[in-house]
This record gives sequence, structure tokens and C-alpha cells, in this order.
Amino acid sequence: MSKLIYLSPSNHGVGQNKCLLEGCYEDKHTRPIAEVCASVLKAHGLDVIIGQPSQNMAARCEEADKKGADLYVPVHTNASSSESARYLLLMFYEDSTPYRELFNAVAPSLQDIYPGGTKALFLKRTDLYEINTPSAKTIYCELGFHTNGTDVKNFIHDPKKVGTALARGILKYFSIPFENQNTQPDNNDGTGSGANSGSGSAQKPQTGNIVAGTTIRLSAAPLYASSTAKVPSTHVTGTYYLWDNKVVKGRIRITNVKSRVGKDGQVTGWIDKKYI
Repeated sequence: MSKLIYLSPSNHGVGQNKCLLEGCYEDKHTRPIAEVCASVLKAHGLDVIIGQPSQNMAARCEEADKKGADLYVPVHTNASSSESARYLLLMFYEDSTPYRELFNAVAPSLQDIYPGGTKALFLKRTDLYEINTPSAKTIYCELGFHTNGTDVKNFIHDPKKVGTALARGILKYFSIPFENQNTQPDNNDGTGSGANSGSGSAQKPQTGNIVAGTTIRLSAAPLYASSTAKVPSTHVTGTYYLWDNKVVKGRIRITNVKSRVGKDGQVTGWIDKKYI
């Protein structure tokens, strides 16, 4: 049976935990990292769920437990009042051999790409909800600082590099050899342009009709929780699919895996019709 990885990118809200990059905030740059990680893991045969923007921590932990996740991975970036603060921080429920094995599998691949060669830190942290609640082992990732210029310019806004490194570490933990993927993944891979752009864009599919299952490629497109929401929940980058063919108030539903088209509970969110 394939392992199930639950990725939980930060969900603080639009404009919260502002990044040094103009127009960016923590949720906006962590989701593309999670999307790339998911794409790589899926390409190696693992099952992956990414927590939806509309889900709070409790809903995500409940979903992970219900689906039987084997590993729970919150994806965050850190902040500090000191602009010079920077490091990788991986947090766990306890300091024990099983958790050290998880740390030792994941940390090296992230250290290899972190500017300056700073070592990752292991921290026991039992008070965080997404560490003490999931039934699965949790590796809570603080991937650099969105308040540090080096990390902002050379690390957290390169989701392809960071997401791939995180995936490599997870694969190592499950003793799965990493194979470099040079083809376009079949799910949202967040390959970077969206994390640096404040405006959405999309490559239109080669069809004039709106058909469920149509592939669309998005770059920092606003994603809404409903057809009437005034403020986007996040911005999405990568490959998505039209969940159905119904346009409601100028918006249409999308999903991030083709097999989920038309299935209840498998809507990633709503995008404006202009992006298709």
C-alpha cells in the first residue's frame, strides 16, 4: 500500500505574516513549495493531500487522521524582529530515535540548498496543535525566514528548489530512491513564477468550450473559497483541471488532480473565468 503524506502549508490568511517581497505573505509562498513537493512525491508513487486554504488546522488534522496519513508535514517560513536571523528549523513531538531518523532523512537535502550552509535545527515542541494532534508523525518545517533578505531572495521564493528538496528528504525517510523528474507533472507544481508575482495569469487551453476536466496552467491566479467571496484565499500556480463546466457569477471550480474532476469534496477552489 502506498504511503500517504499530508502537506499543510501555512494558513494564516491573506496579507498576514508579510514577506519582505512586495505583495507577498507567508501563505502565498508556502503553498507553491507544498505543491512542488506533492508533485515530486506523486511522481514517485506516494499519495499526497495538500490542506485546502479554506481548512483550519483542526480540519486538516482531522482529514489527515481520517485518511490514514503516514506523515504530516506543516510547511511554514519563520519571522524575527532581527533582520539577520536565519536558519532551518524542523520541529517534532519528542526527541527520540524515530523522530531523529525522520530529521536525519529530511534535514540534509534542505541544508544542501540553503544559502550559506547553515545546519538545520532539531526542536522538540509539544505545544503546537499540528504537532500534538495528528496521529501520524509530524515534521513541522520552518523553511527559512521571510523577514531575512537572503532567504527571501535566494530560498523561499524558489519553490521548485525547496519543494523538491523537501520531497527528496521525505522519499529518503521512506527508503524510496529519488529520480529527477524532467517532465511536466500532472498536478499543480508551483514552479516558482507565482511566488514572485503579484498578479495572476494563465495559459488558455486549446479549446473554445468550457469542459469539465480541461487542463489549465495558472501562475499566481487568485483562488476563492466560493463564487461570491470578495477576497482570495490564496494564489495558485501550476497545473489544474476544471472540476465542472458551470460558470457561477463569473467563476468556475477547479481541482488539482484529474481523477478528482466532478467528485464531491474534491474542489480546490474557485477562479475567475478569465483564467481559462
